[in-house]
Amino acid sequence: MSESVALGEDRAAIAPGAAARPSPRLVVLLGYWCLAALAITAARLWLPDAAPAIATLWWAAGALLLAAALLDWTTGRRVRGLQGLRQVPGNLALGVHNRARLTLRNDGPRPLLLEVGDQLPVQLRARELPRRAHLTPGQQVQIDYPLVPQRRGLARFGSIEARVGSPWGLWQKKVWLGSAQDVKVYPNFLGISSLQALSTEQSLRHLGLHQQQRRGEGMDFRQLREYRRGDSQRQVDWRASARMRKLISREYQDERDQEIVYLLDCGRRMRAKDGELSHFDHALNAVLLSAYVAIKQGDAVGLHAFAHDGDGGHLPPVKGEGGINLLLNGVYDLHSGTAHSDFSGAAQQLLAAHNRRALVILVTNLRDEDSDELLAAVQLLSQRHLVMVASLRETAVDALQRRPVSTFGDALQLGAAEDFLQRRARLLQQLRARNVIVVDAPPEQLHMALVENYWRLKRSGQI
Repeated sequence: MSESVALGEDRAAIAPGAAARPSPRLVVLLGYWCLAALAITAARLWLPDAAPAIATLWWAAGALLLAAALLDWTTGRRVRGLQGLRQVPGNLALGVHNRARLTLRNDGPRPLLLEVGDQLPVQLRARELPRRAHLTPGQQVQIDYPLVPQRRGLARFGSIEARVGSPWGLWQKKVWLGSAQDVKVYPNFLGISSLQALSTEQSLRHLGLHQQQRRGEGMDFRQLREYRRGDSQRQVDWRASARMRKLISREYQDERDQEIVYLLDCGRRMRAKDGELSHFDHALNAVLLSAYVAIKQGDAVGLHAFAHDGDGGHLPPVKGEGGINLLLNGVYDLHSGTAHSDFSGAAQQLLAAHNRRALVILVTNLRDEDSDELLAAVQLLSQRHLVMVASLRETAVDALQRRPVSTFGDALQLGAAEDFLQRRARLLQQLRARNVIVVDAPPEQLHMALVENYWRLKRSGQI
């Protein structure tokens, strides 16, 4: 996740088949020359004696312009000594503003007037291009421009494009600098980067959560230590106390090496948007942040995606600091699809792949029409695993509830929103009745809700 720099090759290449084109300056001069023909017509009407001389001057000006254009084309048709480099972070985060830098150097014999652009990937949005630059021999210039990733996946830059003016500025020649360059657009992992240097308690506080102190009451034995006031009697090791002739307590820690498997819905419903990001991108960010907290606690984290386009989206449980990098590289080019979300099929595939008991976190966007299929899938998973269903609540529906009613149309929308939320609440209640842990949160708060519920389960010894 560290920022890397990739540089394009420092050689200029003429675009194949790209002949020099007239510059705006040449077009303007030709326009003036054509307008001068009107002066000849007027002279024939008002100054018939001077008309031949004016016509001669007009033809002479045309011949001079043509000769200058031919000479300028001959001397400017080759571009020598122009070099270009591109610097851009090797890894980008979705929706995060970055800056790219173009470095141009003129090692040729003549000054160059440039109009500089860049061949951008479709996943990136950039501003402040094209830019103009004037380079004297031996001079170097740097052009910075902002870019924002709009879609995750592999993004490929083409070459740097420059239109180089001829010595008199009558022609422009297209020049390509450098070569293609690939960068990866990840989910917004900056939240993970900000947590890496923090302890578990600091990480939770950074996320807005408070870790309740519960010393020595986990599931795994950690060490023997001297009895402290507040220790329960069941913590006292009487054999060690007799040997040491003082009270000795056993200290435990939260059980480690557990498995958390995210069952991530990539169906068409996850393409809905709240703000600039889709529900699917919000879900990915929440999965990554909560997975990082679990990995830091010593647990193994895996992922099983379903209803997505393309291959991939399956990662067996991994642990250790390198686990989050494996997870990032496994999902950075994962996208929501247009298929229906088959909860039962996803549950059967997960059961076939994971035999060991795990916390299965189904991340989706629930609707009341999902009730039969979803309840059957949850019942199937619950036979072997502890199940949590995390659903993204659509803020647009919540906004309809708060909007004042002033027309009949507003009343209809409010009634539809109320009916939708009541049906959804009944489905969530049915899940809770089956001992399923339910998380219902707005997209931008899903990561906090996942971490809070994971930590509650961890501290209670359920995982």
